[in-house]
Amino acid sequence: MNRLGTIGSCFQFWIGFFLALASCGRAVADLRVMTFNTMCDVCGDRESYGKFRDRLNSIADTIQRHDPDLISLQEIRTRGQVRRLERRIREKYHTVFAQGRFFSYPDAVLMLRRSRFEVLQRGGFWLGPKFPRFSWGWKTGIPRRMEWVVARDLRTGMEFRFIGGHFDNSTQNKEPSAELVTSEFSVDAIPTIFAADSNLRPETSGYRRLLRGFRDTFAEVAAPEFISTGGGHQLADGCGFARGDRFPECRIDHVLISRGASWRVRRWAVDVEKYQGRVGFASDHRAVVVDLE
Repeated sequence: MNRLGTIGSCFQFWIGFFLALASCGRAVADLRVMTFNTMCDVCGDRESYGKFRDRLNSIADTIQRHDPDLISLQEIRTRGQVRRLERRIREKYHTVFAQGRFFSYPDAVLMLRRSRFEVLQRGGFWLGPKFPRFSWGWKTGIPRRMEWVVARDLRTGMEFRFIGGHFDNSTQNKEPSAELVTSEFSVDAIPTIFAADSNLRPETSGYRRLLRGFRDTFAEVAAPEFISTGGGHQLADGCGFARGDRFPECRIDHVLISRGASWRVRRWAVDVEKYQGRVGFASDHRAVVVDLE
């Protein structure tokens, strides 16, 4: 081979090497997911948790400290509260929840980082025997709803489904909710992330039903992390504010991924930061933060 041929071959080799390196970098882009039941503004008492406007600042601070790419929120009560939260976190997310001209229902809110994701499809449904239409549940209770999006990751080109919501705490409602979500979404052809307040502890049949179609990210780390700027946490802090609960048996806020998804779980953490009020926490739930790669 002459000198020019050798140079050309070397040039092609290095171009291919750097393209492959760039491709690998895109394939393993980290993805941070948060699920957080924020506790509605008329729930709890002000002496214990503080005023809602202060808690809203604490909720925004929780989001900003972790800077998640995908967020599933529960128990925001009005469209105006969603807008106030958006302003506090600099409006950097696509926001998805059930909203119409005269009525909105943001108990389930999904947020996706604007700079990273393109929303391709979106939808939602009510949990109950009239699925997907409005229902008070299998047993009459607070209406519960799930929201979903199909999104494209602009870093990797990967398309995936992101589902969030809130199961009712009644056994007659949360168990069939698990059955419904699993049957509808665990067989998706595209990778799926399900982040929600399921009200299902690990020992329940509803949780086991979810695991027939999804992987629990908690089970795929050696140990969970407890995150706070002040330190000094107790295991029970990860449980929400219920006396006698033990972590991790108390877990009801889950981040699950479809069984065929290629993501690996790098980190599972619970935020135990204290802010104001006698209890100190921003909500009666703790934010769960999961890093995927």
